[in-house]
Amino acid sequence: MRAPDDEPAPDTDPPPAPSAAALVETLQCLARPQDRFESARALVLDRSVRLALYVGGPDEIEAVGHALLLCRLLLGHSPELSRHRIADFRLL
Repeated sequence: MRAPDDEPAPDTDPPPAPSAAALVETLQCLARPQDRFESARALVLDRSVRLALYVGGPDEIEAVGHALLLCRLLLGHSPELSRHRIADFRLL
């Protein structure tokens, strides 16, 4: 079925990503003490967002779990990131 010609086309472009400062501020607000979040840096390039999360933990597996949880919280909380996904993850 086709939409009538007088109706506007659906918006297929994702909303613009928030600023790097807004992402870090949102993470600081969302993080709970049990998330072991220490700090973050963000880089927003066009429609790509890169986060460097500093997360404490007794071991790598737990730190990685907390970092992924924080990313999921950020994706679920921010309408600007509604169409973004976690595409790559590197442990430094």
